[in-house]
Amino acid sequence: KFILQLLYILLIDINLLITSTTNKLLAFVNRTNNCIDILQCPYVNITLSLQLHHVPSSIPKDIFTSLHHPATPAKWAYMLTENNYIPNYEDNYKECNEIYLTRSGQRANQPNKCYAVAKVPKGMESIIQSSHRIGVTALTLNQYQKDFPRDESLKEEESLLPPLINNLSNLKKQFINKLGSPIDSNGNRKDVVVMVANEGVMDLVLNFICSAESINFDLNKIIVFVGNLENVLLIESMGAKAIYNEALGVMPSEAAKGYLDHTFGSMMWFKTTSVFLALQCGYNVLFQDADLVWMKDPLPHLNQLRGDILFMDDGARTPRYTPLFVNSGFYYVKYNNRTLYFQERMIKSGPSEIGFSHSHQQVLTKQLAESLQLFGLQIEVLDILLYPSGQAYHENKKYLQGVIDRTYRPYVFHMCWTDNRVNKVVFFKEINLWYLPDRSECIDSSAMLKHVNYMNTLNSNRIIRNECCLKEKYWPIENS
Repeated sequence: KFILQLLYILLIDINLLITSTTNKLLAFVNRTNNCIDILQCPYVNITLSLQLHHVPSSIPKDIFTSLHHPATPAKWAYMLTENNYIPNYEDNYKECNEIYLTRSGQRANQPNKCYAVAKVPKGMESIIQSSHRIGVTALTLNQYQKDFPRDESLKEEESLLPPLINNLSNLKKQFINKLGSPIDSNGNRKDVVVMVANEGVMDLVLNFICSAESINFDLNKIIVFVGNLENVLLIESMGAKAIYNEALGVMPSEAAKGYLDHTFGSMMWFKTTSVFLALQCGYNVLFQDADLVWMKDPLPHLNQLRGDILFMDDGARTPRYTPLFVNSGFYYVKYNNRTLYFQERMIKSGPSEIGFSHSHQQVLTKQLAESLQLFGLQIEVLDILLYPSGQAYHENKKYLQGVIDRTYRPYVFHMCWTDNRVNKVVFFKEINLWYLPDRSECIDSSAMLKHVNYMNTLNSNRIIRNECCLKEKYWPIENS
């Protein structure tokens, strides 16, 4: 008989008296049987010891860096061991053969969570991190139980994946024809900024391009995946590159009306294929959603960080996004074998798993955990104060005021945490990060395209960016 032992740990948030956001480290330590972690050992009679560390230096930062969140570091640790030996910072966990870490991600307005630790028989363990979720909030969000293909999503796989794979060589040629060799004249690998856009978000794309122009960023490094040839013309009239190929699938024409609706889910496939193709071509890839603006060029900073893949901190600390809490709307991927494997897994999960869940972020988190555990993919989470999201708009008004007053200058601002395009524009205007006038040829995709076509009939060299971007609203050039 196999005995299942459950330990429920109620994370009582004592530290909430001190700070509104408290993140803890949960570590399960195994020292015998050569198991990968305590969740994978056959059942043995053990004495469990549980000790709370409250000194920040007690957190094993040398091990924990892959789950590190600079703005919200782990402050408390619950440690479970098989005997009375409790590792500490001074001995550097030298008695531990293996250590399993997970992060609870507590927040003041998202209180206590319960953790269950289960001993499972040898041979029944998973080769990847197993973090199953139960309860009301997990019924539709559990990424380890709810994202497997169903009949309806398998149809999407049949229609989306074969055209991409069968036409991959031609797609790579088309991409490189747009951007050139991924290696520069000095032998260094080039960066490319990748975006996905349909007719419903062209004003957001133009607003971003205005912000990139404001910091003198080379717009030739930006390529936008679009759903038809007309939108290629429109994007390139803004000064960036654009690419369309029917082998990539059919892109919805309208903006998503809400989070996880059908349009939102369909666009998630393009978020997957765009990064996959750019990485296959040999570039380092910065992917971002359309609802971003830049105040500083992030690429030099991202290049110097050590991770293979670097993500914006989503700000959420709900079970759905554990243990990384990353935002898939802004991340930087360095070209190497580990990231190529990760993107290969994403592209082959995309049509069915993303097609069913409508969530790129949900499937991405699972594949990150697998690549981290199997191949040591180095994952870094960016400082949320340097790379703020919509969480700052909704929950950190003091910080937001510094951005409005321009006394604090982050690299970018991502207006996620916002349910539709209309509100994104409203919020950008409120914080002085909207650089377009209220003229139809600058904010309505149909009018924008009509205006571009008119200029082309006149053989005019004018570009829509110069006619629409309100340069007087730009942030001043840094250190000028």
